[in-house]
Amino acid sequence: MRRDRLVTQPSPDPRHDYLVELRGEPQGGTRLLLRLVPDRLVLEPAGFAGYLGGFADFPGGLEALALALLDDINNELVPRWVEVTVERDAPLPHRVVIEDRQPTWDNPQLMGRLRRV
Repeated sequence: MRRDRLVTQPSPDPRHDYLVELRGEPQGGTRLLLRLVPDRLVLEPAGFAGYLGGFADFPGGLEALALALLDDINNELVPRWVEVTVERDAPLPHRVVIEDRQPTWDNPQLMGRLRRV
């Protein structure tokens, strides 16, 4: 199972909100930016790279890829806030951005400082 490759560890201090960004290439020519505010768990970056390798033959468009990534991250980490961006340049520039958050979480100061990619 693809999610088994996601390696997590406890957050160093779940009392604080902080932003984590990970980048990768789940498929040739497809760029990924994962941004999240962890809750109790954080991703191990090396494990995340291995997890992305499971998408090499993913059968679907960028929308399906973004939704699959979001679903996996939400199920394994349950972050306070998460944003998945996938994009490729060929055959035409195409970009998908999807966001989710825990229903009761809000940090306007942190969210206001995020630069849009």
